[in-house]
Amino acid sequence: MSPPGAASIDVFPSAPIGRVSPYVFSGFLEHLGRCIYGGILPAGPTNFPHTPRRPCPPDQFTPTPPALLTPEGFRRDVLEVLRDELAVPMVRWPGGNYVSSYNWKDGVGPKEARKRRPELAWGGEESNQFGTDEFIAWCRLAKIEPYIIVNMGTGTLEDALNWIEYCNGTGDTYWANLRREHTGRDEPHNVKYWGLGNEVWGEWQIGQETAEAYAAKARQWAHAIKLLDPTVKLIGCGETGLSHWDGLVLEGLVDKVDGHSIHLYTGFGARDRSQVEKEFGRTVYGPDAAEYSIEICKALINKARFSKKVAKPITIAFDEYGVWDETVGTPQNGLEQFYTLADALAMASWLNVFVRQADIVEIACIAQSVNVISPLITSPTGLFRQTIYWPLYLFSRYMRGGTAVQVSVASPKYAGETLPAWISDIKGHPSVLDASATVHTTEGGAHSIRIAVVNRSETESFQVPLRIAFQGANFEDGEVEVHELWHADVNAQNGWGKENEVAIESSRARWGGEWTFKAHSFTLLVLDSKTA
Repeated sequence: MSPPGAASIDVFPSAPIGRVSPYVFSGFLEHLGRCIYGGILPAGPTNFPHTPRRPCPPDQFTPTPPALLTPEGFRRDVLEVLRDELAVPMVRWPGGNYVSSYNWKDGVGPKEARKRRPELAWGGEESNQFGTDEFIAWCRLAKIEPYIIVNMGTGTLEDALNWIEYCNGTGDTYWANLRREHTGRDEPHNVKYWGLGNEVWGEWQIGQETAEAYAAKARQWAHAIKLLDPTVKLIGCGETGLSHWDGLVLEGLVDKVDGHSIHLYTGFGARDRSQVEKEFGRTVYGPDAAEYSIEICKALINKARFSKKVAKPITIAFDEYGVWDETVGTPQNGLEQFYTLADALAMASWLNVFVRQADIVEIACIAQSVNVISPLITSPTGLFRQTIYWPLYLFSRYMRGGTAVQVSVASPKYAGETLPAWISDIKGHPSVLDASATVHTTEGGAHSIRIAVVNRSETESFQVPLRIAFQGANFEDGEVEVHELWHADVNAQNGWGKENEVAIESSRARWGGEWTFKAHSFTLLVLDSKTA
């Protein structure tokens, strides 16, 4: 236990940051591993994306029981978790690296006539049994807003315009009529959010371009797309938010787009039991890099807006993020990574970042939603929730839609190795305690404060005074609702047969103005005021 005075947390509800966008709790589906075939649809001999590295002969498939499927053929268990538990508001599709050679026309029309194609991003074959109409049908069942990325690798502007006409067209035009023929409905798909390519800056991309070339091309595409459908929201392709690419692309696109996409993953490094302490720190403090990326990106956005005299706000779409160890989740195993408690603490810190940056982050898409570096892992007959599921569940349930407010944290600093290493050098040594807070106000004028705290010390608990500076609201004489994620072993995992090894413990207690945060724990406190 830390000595008194070692840490404190002050919450300032009168200092709002911004509303926490529901889209911060969004997901991502890519045609990779078992994400689609085995996650959204049951895997089978005709639709599994066979790869030379991971062959799956037809006789290895276990049938999914019909009771586990919706009438449309989707996995009911996955859909219900995403819709009813996590309440995922938006999903990005079809990629990811996959989109840069994806021909959307291969994935529409009668399934028996769809072309099976080589898949160039991850190495294998794509059956195209899950295409645009299936994605939209799944989104409707899941009550999810679709977010589609267009192919700016092998694709053309004409392909993109045809795809948008197919999805959104309401007139008596060819592609709109083809959609009606395929779906049997007059109603358009009404896809509002469209991304202009994926990671076009990366050397691994099909169609990699320089920032200048991409900005010029994307500007032309955005102009044409808005002529076709002025109601859509366009997201430009950024890098990490703090790169030269981001600055150049924003200068070229800021007056043509509604958002700027950035990507980052944390948690890289070998899982070597002899280096647990080093790995723990490299995992849990990694999200501090994301916060710095957002801060720099926000400055680049405003610099470009000033330069181009753009009055409308441009937001950040952090539409690929997550905890990913590339030595564990690999192309050979379909990027299936089994997560530890340490990874769950990192996920909680990721979500703290998005709450603290609520004034600029509109969208955040965890990569990915099922099986691929995901909170959910399926078998043909069931699923389990990984450790990283629980922070997502708590933040989505308690922080969504609230007003993020300023929090001041006095905490010891972490002086060990971070990943990336520049966190300590440029941003400064991270705080051991990581916190965010939101305020929710009822129609009757009562207030609810939700405070999320990650204790990123592997060994030390902290007894922390927690002060709330909110005039006219009394939190001192009530109860506190407590949700805690903790396990004695930072390397504890959930899995088949131990589905709840790491899970939330919820309770109520008298509130005395302080709380003890266990070593390596995530705690969400809910304090309700009885007076307005």
